[in-house]
Amino acid sequence: MTRYLEPPYGGAWEKWAEWGSTLSVAKGLNLRCTQVTSGRATLVLDGEEWFINPNGAVNGGIVIACADHAFGVVASTLLDPERMPATATFTSDFLRPAIPPITFEAVVDRMGRTMAFISVCVTDRAGKICNEVRGTMVVDGSSRTLVGAAVASNAVSAQHL
Repeated sequence: MTRYLEPPYGGAWEKWAEWGSTLSVAKGLNLRCTQVTSGRATLVLDGEEWFINPNGAVNGGIVIACADHAFGVVASTLLDPERMPATATFTSDFLRPAIPPITFEAVVDRMGRTMAFISVCVTDRAGKICNEVRGTMVVDGSSRTLVGAAVASNAVSAQHL
């Protein structure tokens, strides 16, 4: 069972990059978070054989999963521990094949009280834009209760062992 990993609030940006690389999606895809600052994050996917299409590009579903992960990482940098981001909308424009390694540059374009607007520019090994992703995340803390319930559920399950 996967446990919730608290973001390193107040920690150095290097700790944030480490945190972004150790979450389950990142570990499963071998997605590396290479740089994090306030409202910005860079992630790199080298490309595993199992998700490469016959044309040598990363499967579009994998690109989207990585971009969604970048959404969560970058939004978290601007939130306090009482709030947890959750993806609300997501659009993706595939412009050319994503030949690895591919880089995800995530930016919080605007942060409101309840929503964060995020863009992710995906570039291929030649540095050409291959995908543009935009979306919103709910950041009002409503998803925090779900995390709290999962943590409480894990504690109850551990008591029955």
